[in-house]
Amino acid sequence: MSGLVYVFTGEGKGKTSAALGVAVRSLLNNEKVGWISFYKQETWGIAEAKLKNKFANLEMYFVGKGFRITKYDKKLMKAEKELKLASVGNGAKVVDTASEDEHKEAARMGIEIAKQMIDKKPFLVVLDEIINAIDEGLVDEQILLDLIAQRGEVNLVLTGRGISKKVKQASDLATECKKIKHPFDLGRMAVKGLDY
Repeated sequence: MSGLVYVFTGEGKGKTSAALGVAVRSLLNNEKVGWISFYKQETWGIAEAKLKNKFANLEMYFVGKGFRITKYDKKLMKAEKELKLASVGNGAKVVDTASEDEHKEAARMGIEIAKQMIDKKPFLVVLDEIINAIDEGLVDEQILLDLIAQRGEVNLVLTGRGISKKVKQASDLATECKKIKHPFDLGRMAVKGLDY
């Protein structure tokens, strides 16, 4: 019997939080879980990175290079490193310090880790923000579709904005998180414990 494919997508908050809920549920049932974040970095101090220290049955990787900004307000050069600045929400700024090649290499590494994890046949593998990586051209959609086809009994959870028709068709469950209201739109930053 094939593992299930769950997708949490949409413009609203809650995609990674839903994936975390599924992962923790699996971990608490003594199942082996793999987690790969395609954008987030462990250096951000996000709470979920601490899970790997709490559960021996969890492999967790944060391969991302942070925000990937393609439409930016301005570019700066600082210590021979390009910084791309963009406005979000109510004028807050985000910065992208990685080159396009660094973003692509991080995504490639994430896919390689995912393949290795699936080969080990854990109960669950979470590919956090893989849908974004496909939507933004960092990962070819066919690579994800091949992973889905080759998963065997491994359950997959995929998160991110911009789900395609093919990924939707390949999934068993697709839930859309729709933003109705968000404090970020009023200039409030993320809250430790609630958002990260």
